[in-house]
Amino acid sequence: MPKRRKAVPLIPPNHPSRKQARRITTLFHKYTRQLDAARANGEQEKVETLERNIVEMGGRPAYQRASQVSTSYFSTSKKWVLGVLGRNGWLHGIKVNGDVTTGERKKPRRVTRLLEIGAINTDLVVDATQKYPLLSVRAIDLNSMHPAIEEADFLQLPLEATFDVLVCSMVLNCVTTASDRGRMMLRLSYFLDNNGILFLTIPKSCLSLASYMSKERFQEILKDCGFEITESNETPKISFFQCKKVANPSDNIATKWNVATSLYRGKKYRNDFAVTFNTKDLQITAQK
Repeated sequence: MPKRRKAVPLIPPNHPSRKQARRITTLFHKYTRQLDAARANGEQEKVETLERNIVEMGGRPAYQRASQVSTSYFSTSKKWVLGVLGRNGWLHGIKVNGDVTTGERKKPRRVTRLLEIGAINTDLVVDATQKYPLLSVRAIDLNSMHPAIEEADFLQLPLEATFDVLVCSMVLNCVTTASDRGRMMLRLSYFLDNNGILFLTIPKSCLSLASYMSKERFQEILKDCGFEITESNETPKISFFQCKKVANPSDNIATKWNVATSLYRGKKYRNDFAVTFNTKDLQITAQK
């Protein structure tokens, strides 16, 4: 009789492999999207099943460990952010406007304020602390796995301080509903100062394999949120957008994008990524 193969657990005792990490993150996104939909539809039995599935796979901590593994294979986001800030001269503070005396060689500078949303690692925090004293990084995440990362929900963050730079890497796609993604994009606009820089990345499949979204539609939504795309790029897996805040969100954004309309049909377009807005959330930007 052949030996029975030993079952391999979904969540290994320590860190998962890269392949396992991809499986875990995909499954977590699937379960959380289905869970929000089941709650909205009042399907209590399905809610309990999905909650049990999430617990059995290790919950959000397992998802974050898997995300750490995935991001450890590349430092594109960090290099990209620091490279752009370096070219703008913002790694060493931002020049203060005002009159400069004849004998003054350099304008005074103030601290560059950066908010990293959904921080999986402390790369930017460490660099700011050790190398760039005029770069202040505030890193937040729903479930902090490091003392330097503040445990906070961006969708609930008090509308107080604003920032010169926002880094939102692989976070928008983790938000489970189209309306909450719209609320997040409006909050990105609120928290970013005029002429500030937004670094945004999402899986390429959200724009190329989604029924309700395309790269062109997403670019139009960014524009309606008050952003000007200054650079975009993509790898086989990820789409990168560097944007400048040039205006407040369009007044008609809640009318124009109030429902998710289908662009494509067919098995190929299996991704359900969409973004919608409502009038109530648009009031967020009016408070600034």
